[in-house]
Amino acid sequence: MWNRRHFLKTSAVCVWGAYAPMFAAAGKLRAGAATVNVTPPLGSSLAGLMTDRKATEIHDELHVRALALDNGNARLGIAVIDSCAVPRTIIDRAKEMVRERAGVPASHLLVSATHTHTAPAAAYLFQSQPDPKYVEGLAVRIADCLQLAFARLEPARIGFGSGSEPRLVFNRRYYMKPGSIPPDPFGRTTDRVKMNPPPGSPDIVKPAGPTDPEVSVLAIESADRRPIALLASYALHYVGGTGPGHVSADYFGAWADTMERLAGRADSNRFPPFVPILANACSGNINGVNFQKPREQHAPYEQMRTYAEILAAECFRTWRTLEFNNTAELAASIEEMELGVRMPSSGDIAAARKILDNAGHAPLNGYKQLPEIYARETVLLSETFPARVKTFVQALRIGGLGIATYPGEAFVELGLEAKAKSPFRPTMLIELANDYRGYIPTVEGHELGGYETWRAKSSYLEKNAAPTMVASAVQQLGALA
Repeated sequence: MWNRRHFLKTSAVCVWGAYAPMFAAAGKLRAGAATVNVTPPLGSSLAGLMTDRKATEIHDELHVRALALDNGNARLGIAVIDSCAVPRTIIDRAKEMVRERAGVPASHLLVSATHTHTAPAAAYLFQSQPDPKYVEGLAVRIADCLQLAFARLEPARIGFGSGSEPRLVFNRRYYMKPGSIPPDPFGRTTDRVKMNPPPGSPDIVKPAGPTDPEVSVLAIESADRRPIALLASYALHYVGGTGPGHVSADYFGAWADTMERLAGRADSNRFPPFVPILANACSGNINGVNFQKPREQHAPYEQMRTYAEILAAECFRTWRTLEFNNTAELAASIEEMELGVRMPSSGDIAAARKILDNAGHAPLNGYKQLPEIYARETVLLSETFPARVKTFVQALRIGGLGIATYPGEAFVELGLEAKAKSPFRPTMLIELANDYRGYIPTVEGHELGGYETWRAKSSYLEKNAAPTMVASAVQQLGALA
């Protein structure tokens, strides 16, 4: 059985499930990019709320967007999906298909979700269950998109750097005045912070954490300077403000449309296409609303488009400042780790069953009250979850750019620490990558409590998961340098 100790005694061979960097000397770079439509049928369950919703309108199409790189010695593939969260089962299957079709090992493929809250459920999130047919097709479409990107490889050059856009990001957890935080869904009064309090409330004291305004940018152009792809990463949970029952890629899709326009590649008939890809950095406790002020009213999609245009402008400005090279060292590393689950006690389960018994059958779209919703989550955890789970932390090197990933909704502090300790400048962070393991709060975040720590399918990893993952990311980045 491969493990870290075995790795240290052997040469660097890329092994699925082991921390195993593979290095390749810099060579002439080739790149390709692709998009594939993954819009669901009407009637699909939409993830993103605690109750279930059905898709009644398609405002904008959902896509997988992929980038492929090859320097003659190694290949890397990155795919980002317009989805709230995608579990390992789907991603593993997609990676295996790409390995069979393109010969790229799973460790050299990075697959993540944007975290739009208006896409079909790909994982079982609160009371929205995935459609098996959609799940099956999604794995194939992810693989198709990566395969197309590798099939389109052509001589290319890359540039990378970072910009800053602090106006769009706010820490969504706040310290509140004593006595102003209501009991949590389990009846406890131990929370010391509140997520998304009433806007402009006089009970707000201050934000309970930092933000990360950096936007990392990787631009890829053809040898004759035609834009092939642009990969950016920014720590903003999502924007929202859609119509009821609407399917939408949220601001991630609007950003891509704006980037195409800024690049002069908005004509859908252009081939090969320019593929802008916006990944989500560490935004588990970050959103786009300043709750210390009264909330402004916006028409549907208005704020989403505004945020997309502001961020795209900064990405485009950064792109124009980059220096490009036609060679790049490509390297990849991945570690499979085992983490504990915060399982409910027998007393917790008995109390939850009593709440559900008193509530009776759930209404059509699911329970509406927090105690009932979390009682249901408690029972489901006790019946379906193991005591320990396996998941991935991954690192990539593209020239002098480092990329590190986390498999869930990571608090912004995980990204800031990894960047501070990384040997790469810049270091791009991508969350919701290669798996979905719910929120990943810091140890301090767990102690402060709040929604992101309430035990459910959306938050169940052990309290020390964050430092374990950060240590893995930093170690892998260091090994790739």
